[in-house]
Amino acid sequence: MAATIAGTIKVNVNATDPKFAGVYTGDFSYDDTHLTKVGQEFLVMNDGDYQARPGLLSLNFRFLDFATGLTPVTYTASDDFNFPDNPVLAFLNGVPSQFGMQVMPADDGGVWGGNNGFMFVDPGTFFFILRDGAISGNGTVTLEINESPPESNPVQENASPFASLLAFLGLGAAHLWSLWASQLQFPTRIF
Repeated sequence: MAATIAGTIKVNVNATDPKFAGVYTGDFSYDDTHLTKVGQEFLVMNDGDYQARPGLLSLNFRFLDFATGLTPVTYTASDDFNFPDNPVLAFLNGVPSQFGMQVMPADDGGVWGGNNGFMFVDPGTFFFILRDGAISGNGTVTLEINESPPESNPVQENASPFASLLAFLGLGAAHLWSLWASQLQFPTRIF
């Protein structure tokens, strides 16, 4: 059974200027319909390709603006340089492990080119450049699921040990009735 699952992103940032260091957060959601939950898998927002599957529903990350580095801005999946093919949410055995995302305000290479931008890369790392290269840094990324999806076949537990004893005795009585009825040629149908 498919479920929409929500999670949080937490990035612990170190910066060349300590006043820009700190913890920055965001959120994401995905539909696990196309996940096999075996090995490494990838979800994207569009119809996917040979490796990625559709299912990423949202991604929001609150970080500093590139010009001043002071005003917090919420960046979304559509801010990714390669949207709608990116961002990518990676999974290992059905558990979200990292994002692949690159945000840059201009088509100038972003962090890779030494210009304003930020990126989530393997293995769970965050890099950024602000104020046209005056401020830079990195961070570690943690992804957490907010709540577990409901089980498709929940296991029913007995109300008490007494209920277990009654069930055991009932099964024993039904078995004895079946044996006795078969010796007397009675039908063994039990309701």
